Amino acid sequence: MNFKFFNNEENRFLTLEPTQILTLTRPAMFNPSNVEFCFQFGDEEPVVFGSGPNECQIRLSPQSDANMIFNDNGRVFKLFARERQDG
Repeated sequence: MNFKFFNNEENRFLTLEPTQILTLTRPAMFNPSNVEFCFQFGDEEPVVFGSGPNECQIRLSPQSDANMIFNDNGRVFKLFARERQDG
């Protein structure tokens, strides 16, 4: 039986073995030099759009032609700037 809890923003797992021995394990440490940047539609498989050790920044200027488009199997995910619609 496994129990998951959070402490100091780290995932930790408690496992109760069949012999009733409690084991505490930690997941592998996050390695920031080996990352993938992804987008995801719902619960579907993430789509990688970049990788590497550098920071990923998405910046859109407040102009009508400012946009960024991601495509996956005919579906389009678009980030863009537009004038406020609520007045």
